Amino acid sequence: MKLINKKNFISIVCIFFTLITCGKLLAEKLSNFTDKYYTDNIFTILAFSVLITLILSVHYYLQKFPFLLVFAGQYIATVGIVFICIWIHGLLSSNAPTAYLDMFWSITIPFFAGAIVYYICFFYQIKKANKILEQLQ
Repeated sequence: MKLINKKNFISIVCIFFTLITCGKLLAEKLSNFTDKYYTDNIFTILAFSVLITLILSVHYYLQKFPFLLVFAGQYIATVGIVFICIWIHGLLSSNAPTAYLDMFWSITIPFFAGAIVYYICFFYQIKKANKILEQLQ
């Protein structure tokens, strides 16, 4: 995976969306579950993909802060935005009693999967760049 920037933002969103959707479909197939809100959930997955990619992409501007602080901040921001959306949705219609818990898991799993892959690639590229710099010196 490439580092997220303006040029590849849409392609990375598409990768996240495809992987999360395939995971959802595989989990449903393995559990013989039929989703009656299929269309709504696909658009929710798309929104999560855009949100997670956007939040992960701001790490470039936060490089002067410790990595764990940035990672925790990104995760808290993601969950906070999702919870605010659930709260707003609850004002307009009724939510399930477990809406917050369900959405917590629905956002946590893709966030950590995407962040782990992204940051492993990020640190690998930094290590590779440092080796090139050492060779030049």
